[in-house]
Amino acid sequence: MSSVKIIQQTKHKDKEVFVYELKNSNGYSAIISNYGGILMSLKVPDKDSVVRDVVLGFDKVEQYWSAEYLENYPYFGAVIGRYANRIKNAEFRLLNKKNDLSKNSAENILHGGFEGFDKNVWGIIGLQEGEECELKLQYISEDGEEGFPGKLTTTIHFELLDDGLKYTLEATCDDYTAINITYHSYFNLDINKETVGEQQAKIYSDQWLEQDEEFCATGNLIAVKNTPYDFNEWKKVAQVWNEKDGYDQSFITAEQIFKMNLVAEARSSDQKIHLQVFSDAPIVHFYTGKYIPEITGKDIQNYKPFCAYCFETQLYPNAVNIPDFPSTILIPDEVYKQTTIYKF
Repeated sequence: MSSVKIIQQTKHKDKEVFVYELKNSNGYSAIISNYGGILMSLKVPDKDSVVRDVVLGFDKVEQYWSAEYLENYPYFGAVIGRYANRIKNAEFRLLNKKNDLSKNSAENILHGGFEGFDKNVWGIIGLQEGEECELKLQYISEDGEEGFPGKLTTTIHFELLDDGLKYTLEATCDDYTAINITYHSYFNLDINKETVGEQQAKIYSDQWLEQDEEFCATGNLIAVKNTPYDFNEWKKVAQVWNEKDGYDQSFITAEQIFKMNLVAEARSSDQKIHLQVFSDAPIVHFYTGKYIPEITGKDIQNYKPFCAYCFETQLYPNAVNIPDFPSTILIPDEVYKQTTIYKF
């Protein structure tokens, strides 16, 4: 049997904020807030049946909007939208109209703008416990929010599985708009969260997307073979990385676009936890946390740069400005849908 219960309740900007714990009999649990759809905790049993919390985050939801955290904001565990990653020059043309977006990253827009999906309170539209354990949230992004056209309605459906966590994103809009949603969970599979350099990773990709000096995709595809970006075989995260920057690249992963594929894997340094990431998205962005601030997280863990990594499954970044990339334009009456599974 599984259960869903409220473990925290407060308000943010006069809106009700809830924190839910989803739990099953296999020792798995997820703590999720309707503030930003944030995954605050994901506990899984290792090979010795010792339960580990494998994602970064805070004990109290109020810490996610504290001044200390927002000063060097890393998007811990949040839904990212309307548009993940960067759009060059914070602009794009659609139906012969230029759309000027928020510039929250130099001259570009990053992860949806100043107050994207990650800093807003989502509505709770579904709860289920029993044989299955589920939570469903919804956010309505009004026409013109952060400069994006159309009223966009987005839902995220979390399901706690016997061996992990699944989320499904769906969105519809009343006008043509640009869309690219992802989830920004930071993983560290070790008990000690000091670094991920000794953990191992695998990414099923033959090409990565070239980026300019501001980390915007240029449209060029680069082969990973014989480069530090080849993760087709297991290797330590820090084995050949640039120590100053780590990894912050988008990899093309889909063998069949919009079909579920095993896109990435990771192992704890003691190899007692093994994560598999399945997704129907064509891109996984691998980020090793260069900009994680020095801050105290859950269980009095001291977080710092390179103490976690993200596998951000998404569509092609900056595709609205690159005609050769697959389209990221959502048409009225069509449904955007994406599913990702974290399996242990």
